[in-house]
Order: sequence, then C-alpha cells, then structure tokens
Amino acid sequence: MNNLYRSLLLLLAMVLFALAFPPLSTAAETKTPWWFEVQEASGKNPAKAILWYEKDFTNRLGLYALLAKESTNGYTEAYVGPKFKLSDRLTMGIGLGRETMTGLNAVRRNIYYDANWGKFSSFGTFENGGSGAWHKITATYALNERFGTGVMHETSLGLGPRLEYNFKKENVQLWGAVLHDKDTGRNNLVLGVNKSF
Repeated sequence: MNNLYRSLLLLLAMVLFALAFPPLSTAAETKTPWWFEVQEASGKNPAKAILWYEKDFTNRLGLYALLAKESTNGYTEAYVGPKFKLSDRLTMGIGLGRETMTGLNAVRRNIYYDANWGKFSSFGTFENGGSGAWHKITATYALNERFGTGVMHETSLGLGPRLEYNFKKENVQLWGAVLHDKDTGRNNLVLGVNKSF
C-alpha cells in the first residue's frame, strides 16, 4: 500500500470516528471538535495543512487526533491518543501514529499541552520519529476579542513575535509571525489561517 492510500485511510478513519462519536455539547459549551489550519512560510519552507480533532469522554479524559500534510516530499503524518484535563487551565495529550514521505515510513510520537489563564494562553506540541524531533510553541495574550499578540517558536522556522486577528462569529483566526532561525541565520515570515468547526 503506498503512502497516499495510507494517508487517505487515516483521514477516512478519523472522519468515521468523528461521525460515530459526535461532540457532546451543552448550551454553555461552545468548543468545536474540529480544527483546520493552513500555514505558509517564506523561502523554501513547505506549506502545511493540519486537521485536528478532539473528543471529551468525561470532564477529565478525552481523545485527540491529528492529520498533517506538507507541500514537499509528500510528507504526511497522523497520530491519535488520549488527552487529560489536569485542571481547568491545563490539558495534556500523548499520541502515537505514523509518518510517511519519500523513502520514509516510520512511527511518530507526540505530546502536547494547552494552557489557558484568562487572556493568556499557550500551546505546545512536541514530536519525534523517523524524520527527527520537531516542536511548535505559541504563547499569546488576547488584547481584546479581535486582536492577540505573543511569541512563537517552531523547529526550522525560528523564534519571534506573533500577531493574531480573530473572527469570533465565524471561528476563524488569521495570524502572522516573523521568526528568526538562529541555526541558518534566516528570517522567516509565516502566515496562517485556521477555522474551528
């Protein structure tokens, strides 16, 4: 089975899982289970598309899944795992899955955290597998309902300021960051758009 078919099967499995276990919501709960992002970076950095899914089984235990595709080398990754709400402000998850690209078909491991303290939030995801270690960390402060500012660090892109603009009604966020990669000395402009649904 080639990499394209594996990726399509993983995506199909995620969709079937989501249909089998629709989100449980109350009037007070507005969190949506799906999140999709497209990210484009300057230079020769690959564009990325990410699909994320979350499902809560109890107040403290749930499941998350990710499917990501890059524009170069046919790189695709998918993983799934449990997530734990450790407090009202902190959730962590541990996932296991596969990554594929030209000449590689390997196990991919992930751990993530999602922390929120009022207007301040931070998200970090850390991966390791056949293609090596990778991470992305954001820490942002909501200036108001529309604008946020903070800092971002991503492997191979660097560290720098991040600005966000939110369309709350549509669950859409536009963001941009200017990151400096100390290993290459390059500055990278990174733009993204994401939507929750």
